[in-house]
Amino acid sequence: MNLPFSLVAVSLFTSGYVAIFSVALTANIFIIFLVLKKPVMRTTITYFFANMAAANLLVAVFVILQALRYLFAADAWFPGMLGQVSCRLLHYTEAISTTASILSLIAISLDQVNVILFPIRRAVMIRYTKFISLVIWLLSMVFTSPYLAMFGVKTVSGQQHRCVYLVLNHVVMELHVSLIFVFLYGFPLVFMATLYALMGRKLWFRTIPRNVHSIHRQAAEKTKRRTIRLLIALIATYALCWLPAHVLGMCTVFKPNVIRNLAPHWSLLIAFIAHANCAFNPCIQIVLDRRFRAEFFKLRNCGRNIKQWCICKKGKVENNREAKTDVPRFKTLESVIERIAKGRGRLYDLSPTKNDTQLRPFSPVQLSYYSEVVETEN
Repeated sequence: MNLPFSLVAVSLFTSGYVAIFSVALTANIFIIFLVLKKPVMRTTITYFFANMAAANLLVAVFVILQALRYLFAADAWFPGMLGQVSCRLLHYTEAISTTASILSLIAISLDQVNVILFPIRRAVMIRYTKFISLVIWLLSMVFTSPYLAMFGVKTVSGQQHRCVYLVLNHVVMELHVSLIFVFLYGFPLVFMATLYALMGRKLWFRTIPRNVHSIHRQAAEKTKRRTIRLLIALIATYALCWLPAHVLGMCTVFKPNVIRNLAPHWSLLIAFIAHANCAFNPCIQIVLDRRFRAEFFKLRNCGRNIKQWCICKKGKVENNREAKTDVPRFKTLESVIERIAKGRGRLYDLSPTKNDTQLRPFSPVQLSYYSEVVETEN
């Protein structure tokens, strides 16, 4: 069998892609399963994490498997209508997953801005979390729809069929590459960096309500900083993994001589780093998020049996206790916030003397603090 690349390169990259595929498939399914099956895990930010996991799962299933095939057959493809459709859908799916991933990061950043800067507005975002997730996928499909026309199967030398980039107009190529760099890399990173700068300033220089207990205040501050650290790690990983790919794309159009002199192994390495992002994201979430990490260790302690994990005694007791509780607890505080936003109820706090006759309503600012305390306890 004639390989398009050296045997050493094919062996190394095949091993790497198999490892990435295994980690990405397992970790992303784990996150999606947790959000869908565990009521405790259903918060605004975890819904967006599940959105990212779904996008990463698309990369693992379609893009990484195609990258493995590319190592052995390069651009070679099969002819006919099925070949045309599969070639276009493959590149379209890769573009959709990348776009959905960065839009999910932006949505998470906006949610954290509401948590820290505008706690009253967050109730609105909580009510429309699922709708926002749907909009993310619709925008991704619309924005990347030109990929369906830009790729296709081309016959070379009358016999060989290749899945290639069909655009020949140099101006269109420059416009396409520039738009991808601006809207999927440059602008999102600048926008999110600005948001996190504002949030960091607020976290370090804001006034804490006097009637919030110091322990709650410290817990809230620690939780917010942990969340910011997690999101900064995700954004930095995305930036580092995709920067070489965007630079390579820009050089392909604006500096073609540089690409001609570039060894093919470097192109493989750049693509490998970009594709590895789909495995890094869920691992970062599991390591830095206490809720995901706790569920991961719970699964391990239950003997790696999913069925046993779902009915573990500890989880079963917690679920039964929640089911028997008529009053919404702080563990499901987002549902309480949603009820208050809809005018269906109010939330009260006991006075410092713990006297039930001196009830006082929660302020939105206090509510935001307690919501972060809950995440810390989980």
